[in-house]
Amino acid sequence: MLPPPPVRVLVAERDPAVRARLGSLLAETDGIEVIGSAPDATAARTTLRSRLPDVVLLDLRLGPLGPVFRRPAVLALVTFDSDAGILRALRDGASGYVLRSARRNELIKVVRLAADGHVVLSPDASRRLVSAATRLSGPRDERLAGVDRLSVREREVLVGVGSALTNAEIAARLGLGEPEVRSLVAQVVRKLGCAHRTEAGLLAYERGLCRPG
Repeated sequence: MLPPPPVRVLVAERDPAVRARLGSLLAETDGIEVIGSAPDATAARTTLRSRLPDVVLLDLRLGPLGPVFRRPAVLALVTFDSDAGILRALRDGASGYVLRSARRNELIKVVRLAADGHVVLSPDASRRLVSAATRLSGPRDERLAGVDRLSVREREVLVGVGSALTNAEIAARLGLGEPEVRSLVAQVVRKLGCAHRTEAGLLAYERGLCRPG
């Protein structure tokens, strides 16, 4: 059986030292191919169109990348530690967030999860987003109260989402099938009035169901 194709990553980062570090960490990892390194949004857009990466490590200071940012094949990971910027990118459909200073193992894990289509948050980014979401997003009392109205099973699934587990990992933890977990996640997101999985996970932190990291 042929091995799966490597995860193709574009590093779009303004700081040359950070760009080089991220590229080096990923390039020496089996199953990951760094297909481009961009210092600005123009270069990033050019590489996106010509090389079709699976994952983009995007410095938020570069600004939005335009329509290509929403393409399913391009799953953006935010690498700049900015609370307001991270939340804006989240609303724009970014797939996950990792700090620019992330350790190698954490960086590789979130890149692979994003490539598989999961919404992911690094533990460090999660800590900051818990407080930032409350500070920047306005009253959340109704959504937090909605957590208490979930069934026991739905709350268990929400804890898994808040712990940045994949659907497969949640299924294994709860002894369920992955399709059932996928359905439960969608149900929880809908019941809580959230835009997506990551926002529901943040509510789990705010409600005290789990702790970052």
